[in-house]
Amino acid sequence: MTKLLSSTLTILPATTIYDTSQATGVTAIAISGGLSALAILLWLAIVRSQSKTYRHTHIFAYYVSLIAANTLQAAGTLMNFQWVALGYVISGPYCSAQGGIKQAGNVGTALWSFMIALHLFNLLFLRWKSTLVALIVTLISGWTVVAVIIFVGPGVIQTTAKGPYFGVSGSWCWITDNYPHEQVFLEYFFEFLSAGVSFLLYVAVLLRVRGNLVVAGGRWCLQFVPRGESWRLQIGRDVIDASMLRVAAHMVWYPVAYSVILIPISLTRLTEFAGHTTPFWAIVVSDSIYSLTGFVNVALLLLTTRFVPDTSVLPLFTTRRKNIDPSSTEAMGYTPFVLPMLVVEDETKPTRWSYVKPRSSASDNEDLQQSHPHTSQGSHPSASTDLSEYLHRVSDESRRSGFEGKSSCFSV
Repeated sequence: MTKLLSSTLTILPATTIYDTSQATGVTAIAISGGLSALAILLWLAIVRSQSKTYRHTHIFAYYVSLIAANTLQAAGTLMNFQWVALGYVISGPYCSAQGGIKQAGNVGTALWSFMIALHLFNLLFLRWKSTLVALIVTLISGWTVVAVIIFVGPGVIQTTAKGPYFGVSGSWCWITDNYPHEQVFLEYFFEFLSAGVSFLLYVAVLLRVRGNLVVAGGRWCLQFVPRGESWRLQIGRDVIDASMLRVAAHMVWYPVAYSVILIPISLTRLTEFAGHTTPFWAIVVSDSIYSLTGFVNVALLLLTTRFVPDTSVLPLFTTRRKNIDPSSTEAMGYTPFVLPMLVVEDETKPTRWSYVKPRSSASDNEDLQQSHPHTSQGSHPSASTDLSEYLHRVSDESRRSGFEGKSSCFSV
């Protein structure tokens, strides 16, 4: 009898017995994981036709890695059906496997979401060359990091006093509650870091591609124009920027969607870490949303792909941009080559502008003396000087009227 009681007391801490509401809630979470799995299968069905869209880039390889991580997430969630069938969760090899798979999927999703953002930043912002060797090294290193994070728990961190690293954690299996710091810093930390940094990278890419962020005279300038005058930003764009603008605009939603998915489950976890009781319905809702990560990523991939041009006909992504000074006449939207020659009538009188047809210097001077007797040949400014003065006056008037918008520059 004593041995039986002792055995029961040993098993109970590693066991969660479902009631009706728990079984229903865990089933709902597993169904969410199933939706992600179906979305991934849909993406795999059309992946061959999409792979040709990303020529001259390695973005497709990172997409595949992200989908692989989402597959691990979905698989770990679908394993909950086993606990629903049994009516309880119990520690053991299956439980440990679920914990490891879930963490691998979660950390992998964070890592490859960040790598996609970093790769696009490299292509569209920095315009640096991405080599096949760099891709292979990144893929191997990335999955190695994921593997190390998973195996360092049971292999290094786990202690006899605290018990198993992967085991029963609430209504399923994950990192046990005896390792709260590891739950935060070996998973949630990476997820929020990925979402935050990715958002900053995507915003920088969008501003650069739109023409808001430019380089002028060795300085970075952030410029904004009034609504209805966004055409002025096109001056700083080249073919690549113009072609990838809509892609960059939609990619910003990746970290936004990732953050929206993360926030509910993080709030419930932080509430539990603080020692407060979290309603089970809140846990079910937050985990169901989080289990849709694969579904959301596939939806965003399919949506973004619609706006990706055929990169095989674009210039190489290493093509340098043309740097334009935001305060120059070119940035103001004026093209000197389409304006005729201009001369000043009389500086003592209100400024008037006359347009004359360019001819030889002698003919011009003769016409000038006949038609404008108050302007001598020696004091007559050149056409290029007049043109420059005219454009600067127009620029000043534009600034006073608010036409130019706002800009701020800082040294590199």
